[in-house]
Amino acid sequence: MPLQEYVDPWKGLPFLFTDSNTVDWKGTIGVGDILFGLNTVHMLTHLARKSGRDVPFTTMNVHWYHGEDHLHHFEDPETIIERTDYIHSFYHDKESVKINHIFNSTDNEVSRLRHRGLQRKSGARDVLDGIPSWMFRRDCWHDSSESKKVVFWRPFVLNAEIPRGWKRTFQPEDWERILDILRDKGYELIELSYRTPVREAFYHINTCRFGIFYDGMWQYIAKNLCKPVVALGDNGIIHIHNPQGVNFKLPKADGGGGTVFSYLEGLDRGNQDHMDRRAEKYRKFILNELQVEDI
Repeated sequence: MPLQEYVDPWKGLPFLFTDSNTVDWKGTIGVGDILFGLNTVHMLTHLARKSGRDVPFTTMNVHWYHGEDHLHHFEDPETIIERTDYIHSFYHDKESVKINHIFNSTDNEVSRLRHRGLQRKSGARDVLDGIPSWMFRRDCWHDSSESKKVVFWRPFVLNAEIPRGWKRTFQPEDWERILDILRDKGYELIELSYRTPVREAFYHINTCRFGIFYDGMWQYIAKNLCKPVVALGDNGIIHIHNPQGVNFKLPKADGGGGTVFSYLEGLDRGNQDHMDRRAEKYRKFILNELQVEDI
């Protein structure tokens, strides 16, 4: 299918996007994967419209390689399909992207390439840095600047598979130290997992002061709410998924920098403001780019 070039306004990277108003995306078990795709297609649709193209909406064919009622784990409270549709209902300009679920897909090309109809102009076609930037409707956002709630999720709790090594650079004892620091500061800690119902996860993230987590799971809900976050793990992809966040790779200081422990200990001495400023910069970028005037 013919592709047109557009430039991501966040990082200035050139992307190619279909002019047929239809893209294909590989559905997986992960909530983050599907929101990564939705953000990307929403942003590219917006850029196409800004260029003068008549795009009533983009059809996003999501290829699921299982049936509609598939549960990845028998204790999952809902299917990935239900989670996708629920979260998409909160998207800004939701009708600009229409999801077409394709169950039991036999499209091997999409399975191999991950997406069709969009890609980087140069470099690795599946590294969609910068472009997966979108947000939920502004009326969904909750002012939690006075909240003492912190949401977190760990790579060791209720995972059907063991996460990759770079997601586990912080061991259980490191996490316990982190949680002890936050408890001592009077924060209310709410742990989320893959067994958490999507409505509950959305509520807690929306009403928390900030989040601290490993890369994955519910992180795109935090991203689309422009929540301050601390992301733990040793991989550059964290900056793609959490540009508004602060990243610590290892428990020990890396390259002369501080540690997450000292950072959290210093929350009362300006680090909370640091997190807020990062999230605010990202929020202003999205809102200004979309010309939202209701704040």
